[in-house]
Order: sequence, then C-alpha cells, then structure tokens
Amino acid sequence: YTHTRLCSIERRAQGTVKVNPDADVSLLTEKHAYEIVTLLAQYPDVLANTLRSLEPCTIIHYMLELSRAVSSAIEQMRVLGAPEDVAEARLLMYWSARAVLKNALTIIGLEPLTCM
Repeated sequence: YTHTRLCSIERRAQGTVKVNPDADVSLLTEKHAYEIVTLLAQYPDVLANTLRSLEPCTIIHYMLELSRAVSSAIEQMRVLGAPEDVAEARLLMYWSARAVLKNALTIIGLEPLTCM
C-alpha cells in the first residue's frame, strides 16, 4: 500500500514538482524525514544481513518499519503546497523510499503495485 501511495504522490506532483537528484536535502529538518532517511541509509546493511542469515523476515521487518515511517510522514510533510525547494527535497525523499520498497518487494518475489 505504501508503494502505491508514493507512486500517487509522484503522479500528482508531475508538472508542479519534479524529482530533482540535486534537491537540497538539508531542508528536511522534520523528525519524520530524519527517520525515513535513517531507514533508507540502513537498506544496504539490511540486504547484507538478509543474505547472510537467509531469513526473509529481516527484509520484511525492514519494509514494515519503512512503510510505517513513510505513512506517518505523508500526513505531516506534504509535497504539493510546500515551497518549491522544500517540495523538491520531500519528493526526492519519497521517491527514494518508493525505489527501496520496490526493490525489496521484488527481492521477496512480489510485484509492486503502482495504483489501486
């Protein structure tokens, strides 16, 4: 569900805000943003631990944590209506979370949905 919501945010932002890899992520000062960025930075270690332990529950637990963090942030940190530089930073963060969720879902053999 979180992957689908993030796809929807990207679609609604088209034409107004674009995913900018050079966005100023220092503008992401909210607690929710810190939590998401921290979780995103842990993904390579989660993959390594999953491979080492051969326990798919490791990556599933990680996806649940990331999904919970994103769901909390979406209500507090909107893209549309925010100043352009903040909107770009938020959209980049949400895009990154969507990409990680897509990758993790694919690894465990599920096809990520893009719309409901």
